[in-house]
Amino acid sequence: MANTISLSELKPGDIILFHKPKDSAISFFISLITLSPVSHTGMVSSNPGYAIQEVLKGASREPLDPTCDRKLYIRRLENEPDTSVIVKIAMKYVEEKLPYPFTNLVFLGLYMLTSDFIPDTAEGILVKKLLKLATYELMNLVNKKRHPGTDVPPMVCSQFAAACYDEAFLEFGPQYKINYNKKISSGLLDKILEQLGEDTDKIYKMEAPENDMLLGASNNIDAAEECCDQLVKHMQEKNLIGAPSKVSDEVISSLYQYGIWFLQLVDKDAQYPDKDHASPEEIKDVLKKLLQYQDAFITPGDLLSHTTNLKDMGILTYTEEEIARYQNENDQ
Repeated sequence: MANTISLSELKPGDIILFHKPKDSAISFFISLITLSPVSHTGMVSSNPGYAIQEVLKGASREPLDPTCDRKLYIRRLENEPDTSVIVKIAMKYVEEKLPYPFTNLVFLGLYMLTSDFIPDTAEGILVKKLLKLATYELMNLVNKKRHPGTDVPPMVCSQFAAACYDEAFLEFGPQYKINYNKKISSGLLDKILEQLGEDTDKIYKMEAPENDMLLGASNNIDAAEECCDQLVKHMQEKNLIGAPSKVSDEVISSLYQYGIWFLQLVDKDAQYPDKDHASPEEIKDVLKKLLQYQDAFITPGDLLSHTTNLKDMGILTYTEEEIARYQNENDQ
């Protein structure tokens, strides 16, 4: 990767990959299980001092903070098309105040499916709780979709930037297509599909909702932060990164419930009966359907390291004058 790139050298639509933060356990856990130093994605706005990105409140245009200690990695398409059209697509969502339906907590479920961490006994309990929290986050989003006046448009992609580039590809041509050089679906999902084929007579029990998970998204995210913090400590202490071992029935059941609600969010015709059990074939059917939405499995790390036509432009740096200007503007 190139050493640095200055603010004045940025182009509208450049992809920004944010180094994992120190103050978010969810983001740190995403970075850990995806084996990448980055955990978030944004794009350079028409003004290079601003980034367009998805945050909890939805699509937004926010100033880049030169005093932040997170490294920002800049990537750009090798053929360098006019990426101002990417900004126009992104700003459409900002200006129309359309929320992006996936928070980091929802993405966490997808990242778990494709990661290679080992959910052993102690960690499996935490993994199951995280998946249930992500499921109820999805339930909140699906329920909003079904009520007039609170419709949430389902945009299926891993990161807002990837979605905008995909939209430009469909509207303006192949020069905007980001190509990936790795199989997106892997890890835990492959292991579970293999495991489900070994015992076709098993019945997997579904757990009923827990009261503390029905309190709302903010409570779910707070609880997930605590779970992720514990998981990170466990995984670092035990070096739990590697090929997944046998996955517990409870984690498989939780992933199945997560998959059902994910599919109902992205497909208005998807309907699943409320059952307290599921067969291996039913679970396999849901997990295989998830593979139809592989764009949603792309991680920030994929955009950093697993593309064939994005080039590294360097780590963003600021001059003393740019830092002073930012501080003056925010002091006013």
